[in-house]
Amino acid sequence: MSQATAQTTPVTLRGGAGALAAWESIPPHDVETRGTVLLVPGFTGSKEDFEAMLPMLTAAGFRCVAYDQRGQWQSDGPDEVSGYGMADFAGDLILVVDQISDDTPIHLVGHSFGGYVARAALVAQPNRFRSLTLLASGPSLASDINFTPPQLVAQLIESGGQQALWEQMNQSLANLIPPAELEFLHDRMFATKKANMIGIMRVMQGSTDYTAALRATALPILIAYGNSGDVWPPSVHERYAEELDARTAVYDGVGHLPNEERPSRVCADLVAFWNDFR
Repeated sequence: MSQATAQTTPVTLRGGAGALAAWESIPPHDVETRGTVLLVPGFTGSKEDFEAMLPMLTAAGFRCVAYDQRGQWQSDGPDEVSGYGMADFAGDLILVVDQISDDTPIHLVGHSFGGYVARAALVAQPNRFRSLTLLASGPSLASDINFTPPQLVAQLIESGGQQALWEQMNQSLANLIPPAELEFLHDRMFATKKANMIGIMRVMQGSTDYTAALRATALPILIAYGNSGDVWPPSVHERYAEELDARTAVYDGVGHLPNEERPSRVCADLVAFWNDFR
């Protein structure tokens, strides 16, 4: 999970706090390019979260870019928590769009916290986007979250750093995934800045409700989620989809990582969604 594939090229993009590590995947020469897709990872995530999806999406004709957000994994970021507000994350996303596209709107996909950032960027500049997909990314109310509240996660990291968070996560991961993947997750977490993690949790604790603003853009929205063990219960996703008049895609028996557990299904749903709004 630490290396780009033959179909995917490492690129460096410019963010508001330094370089952003990214992957770009371009359709083969014999496949018509049908649009550009930007994929945004969530908390403790990175571009590698979309590794299995990129070849499938490019085979369907979509140029794809995925990047590590500021302070994540291989991207630069400040050491101060004050550098990780929503305006900072959304500002980086808009800067990325400026670098990967001209005036042609792009498809935006945000996983988990990446969906929070995607919503803020889209509301700020809706003319830059063709559609929005929220992948395992629920609404902004912290009370809707099915797991440890963001405030408590922030406190855990503040007191114990990456080690404390890793010990908590490792208890549930150690017997479920291969050692090589577990090693990658460990390395990524410890390379991600502590300030990034605390900043994200603070943003999620007090995030803005963009529901009305998203509806006002009239852009097509897809809410895709697993129905087993996601951070947000299925009922929350369903309610959010109704509020946004959004299309839904549900993955049975999948938790918070449909992009890794069911990449082919997710890609098929994305392509079908985008085909309706070409």
